[in-house]
Amino acid sequence: MKVSIRKMRSISLIFISILNVAFAADLEFVNKDGAEFNSEGIQALMVTEHLKAQGKLIQDGAIAMRWASYGNCQEVWQTDKFTIICGTRGVWKYDKKNTRAIYFEPKMRPLEIHSCQPLKDGGILIAVNKVLLELNPGGKITRMIKIPYLRSEQRLQMKTVRKLSDGGYVISGCAQNKIYILNKKGMVTRTIDLDKIELPAKVRRIHGVAVLDNGNVLVGTGYGASLVEIDKKDKLVWSLTAEDLPTIGLKYVGSFVIRENGNIIVAAYNSAYPMFEVDRKKNLVWKVRRDKEKGIDLPTAINFASADF
Repeated sequence: MKVSIRKMRSISLIFISILNVAFAADLEFVNKDGAEFNSEGIQALMVTEHLKAQGKLIQDGAIAMRWASYGNCQEVWQTDKFTIICGTRGVWKYDKKNTRAIYFEPKMRPLEIHSCQPLKDGGILIAVNKVLLELNPGGKITRMIKIPYLRSEQRLQMKTVRKLSDGGYVISGCAQNKIYILNKKGMVTRTIDLDKIELPAKVRRIHGVAVLDNGNVLVGTGYGASLVEIDKKDKLVWSLTAEDLPTIGLKYVGSFVIRENGNIIVAAYNSAYPMFEVDRKKNLVWKVRRDKEKGIDLPTAINFASADF
């Protein structure tokens, strides 16, 4: 039976409209001993479910909202004006009425979008195959930086890209297990080769990255199932491994966010507990029970949601 492209698109839009409705689903937060944890003090979070092609808003201890992504979901954000859903094939944005608009869609195929970040001027940073793009609030490309030194595999080129306070950029080179730090002109000023640093566990397909206020770099090592902090001399100064948190069943560390108190909230794809918060002394604060149907299942990325949306 033949189905027209127009009909297929209509069916897809109906499915997306159904998905993008608020169906609150409570999450089970527990402490290190397995007792119920009061989630009231946890800031709202935007969680990426890559394989399910969904972004989810966690608010008041529950899944408050879900959005479909264009292709597998890479990152989700919420600013004071928009919810931004970054998929492998395009970036969508939703206003406060949940009206969707295309923010960015590659004109050439196959181009895969890897990461994005809302910028202070209302624009957005987008990472596509071997290129960083900055777009203005209207979606027009205002800057393009070529990054040809990444591996050729589209899916494994990079996982996280962030613009830094000095105007530069940091990139997690997934397949190469390298962190690249660029200046504001887009030139590489530093490369951290994690395969050449003595670490507590072998890294594989690194994911999240953040440059800390002290200049050190914190990395989620993907299937290395660890967080590692590297100083300016490429020395390991802190780490968190599966052995440090045996109750998590840690198999993968994706992206993460750092709270004002220094605690770290981690997206732990494929682990027994898919999300958790830990302090710098490696004490587990809380963890979320996996719920494949209604809750959090296989998260790869996490960001803070806007308090003003």
